Amino acid sequence: MKLLIIGLLAWSALSAQDLLVKDAAGQWKQASTNVLKAAQKMPAEKYDYKASPEVRSFGGFVGHVADAGVMFCAAIAGEKKAPSGAEKSMKSKEALVAALMESIAYCDKVYAGVSGAQALETVKFFGQDRTRAGVMFFNNMHTYEHYGNIVTYMRANGLVPPSSEGR
Repeated sequence: MKLLIIGLLAWSALSAQDLLVKDAAGQWKQASTNVLKAAQKMPAEKYDYKASPEVRSFGGFVGHVADAGVMFCAAIAGEKKAPSGAEKSMKSKEALVAALMESIAYCDKVYAGVSGAQALETVKFFGQDRTRAGVMFFNNMHTYEHYGNIVTYMRANGLVPPSSEGR
């Protein structure tokens, strides 16, 4: 009986870890899809639009999300992978959307490769020990933070953001 209870507790803990990864991956898919659709929808001539002179342009936000995704997902994977430098070096819609798509594909692969048990392992992130799951959720939060900026820029230019389409 004790063995059965211990087995059920172990199974329950592993199942909860798997659900944690599933939740992180689901949030990532939603956030990254919205950012990509927004990047594709914004006209190329609006990529240099800024809400005010001291903030990033629309294209700057797209490049920043692309670069940050690679940096965060490399930390999750325990890899040394440098971002493309899209935010600073790329200006065209075509180049920025391509960089974003590459970043999303890399993160999709990384998220898919994290098991429930691995999610609780620690990795270095901004010089601190963090769980892989913690970095996954940080990436999701960061992506949605900047999706909020992107939504504002789209609305200021008369466009409906992807997350509000069809309502």
